[in-house]
Amino acid sequence: MIGDDQRGWAWTRALQGLPANEIHLCGDASALPLVRQMCEDMGEPLSVLNYDRFTGLEIQPGALQRDYSSVEPGDCIVAFSRRDIFDIKTNIERRTNHKCCVIYGALPPEMRRHQAALFNEPNNGFDILVASDAVGMGLNLNIRRVIFHKVEKFEGYNTIPVSTSQIKQIAGKPLSSDCPASGALVPLCCKSCCFNTNSDMNRLQSKVCK
Repeated sequence: MIGDDQRGWAWTRALQGLPANEIHLCGDASALPLVRQMCEDMGEPLSVLNYDRFTGLEIQPGALQRDYSSVEPGDCIVAFSRRDIFDIKTNIERRTNHKCCVIYGALPPEMRRHQAALFNEPNNGFDILVASDAVGMGLNLNIRRVIFHKVEKFEGYNTIPVSTSQIKQIAGKPLSSDCPASGALVPLCCKSCCFNTNSDMNRLQSKVCK
């Protein structure tokens, strides 16, 4: 996210301005050249530790073809407007037996934590999550699959593609976790797909594989 056109400033300000003797950054290796250059410019030392992902990142072979009746427990549908989030929630609850939790940026922190806990709790019926890109930041969630409602969003006066950094941040959200279905610690593959069409799938594939 440090290289993101819209949000990179906040990460840059934190890296350059935190009153700490040592700062630990965790993220994708694609951010390393930028972080290394910043450290060189500030005259600060940089140590790099590389870790392997516990899980793979897999793009499903086809989109849902605009049909949310096929959602499965543990799915997280990501949309980039509050109206879309609640429309999707209503659509799923009307057409299936699933109940949905919602998470978005303007939701108060205590409500975000409550919705996350509700989604993570097994066997309570709330087994689908509908969320904004806020889902990729600071919450531990038992997500099995990420479904992108769209791979573009409205920004100001225009509709723009979702950035590669945001796509990767969100698509990599599913992790090894306490699986609600089995109650066991299992390695979950990070699966992602799209709601609309296979053209969106191609765009998703190209961004994740960058």
